[in-house]
Amino acid sequence: MAGLYNGAEELAFTPVAGGFVFQTNNPWLLGPRRRYLVNEAQKAIIAARIRETLRRLIPAVIVAAIVIPLVLVGATFWLAFQGATLSVTVTNATGDTTSYTQPIDADGSTVVLAGQAGAKMIYHVSGFPGKNATVTYTWVDKTGKAGAPSSIPFGPTGMKGVLVDDNHRAINSAVLVGRRGATPNAILLDALLLGLALFGPYFVLMHLYSMRRLRPLLTDLPRYHGRIPLRVRSRSFASKVPLKLLVVMGIGSAAACVGNGIGLVTAMLEHRPIVNQPISWITMTASALTTAWFVYLMILRARLRRNASLGVTE
Repeated sequence: MAGLYNGAEELAFTPVAGGFVFQTNNPWLLGPRRRYLVNEAQKAIIAARIRETLRRLIPAVIVAAIVIPLVLVGATFWLAFQGATLSVTVTNATGDTTSYTQPIDADGSTVVLAGQAGAKMIYHVSGFPGKNATVTYTWVDKTGKAGAPSSIPFGPTGMKGVLVDDNHRAINSAVLVGRRGATPNAILLDALLLGLALFGPYFVLMHLYSMRRLRPLLTDLPRYHGRIPLRVRSRSFASKVPLKLLVVMGIGSAAACVGNGIGLVTAMLEHRPIVNQPISWITMTASALTTAWFVYLMILRARLRRNASLGVTE
């Protein structure tokens, strides 16, 4: 673990005319980062403090890297098997099939199947399939008048309803099947909220500890208000970042991109509307951009090191 961060303290320093710019997080966590102008001696003192802080934090990082994922995965699995889900597969007259899921809550779950000329059939599942579960269906004609409801048992195999037109041709059919566990979107939301609840305090405490150790060294330093071009910051970052750390971060972001992509492809294959999964889209897009950034840094790092070995300056 220690080798992963070797040289990481240099990432906070960017050479400029008259010394170095030291960039650190905002003490209040949120807000713009703060920059200070330091000389060579001040840079050495701050870098030594950062290295010492990283060494002190490594045990906590190792523990958190083991405990937090275990708690997150275990709690997510536990939440995933709470409640029940109704899987609905609708087939229209042309044979096109649409599948989706919705929760079966304390009030059950309701599905509306469109009929002819505005008529519809309303199915209400009372709960998870079992001894006392039922499906109550009610026909509503095109004028909005509802007929007498009828009920049938809702067993493990589910039930199928078919709507026909005046010529007894199928217009729509629906297969309703219940299963134990939450819907995929509910599981994802639970995992995200739980992740925030676990990682949020962890990062806040790490930030507060790091800033408390740095604060005495920054008190009398002049603030730097100039702008550092992105090209300069990228070159500085690529030349100093430990290769192991760069590879680990790149693999992590790529794995997140692939995982969310698989989820979206699975939804498409199951004929579930992927537009209803904004979290997966946002996460996949962000992780794809992050992966591309890390690949660019790896290429830039290799080019800078090759030019340095040849004595070429850019």
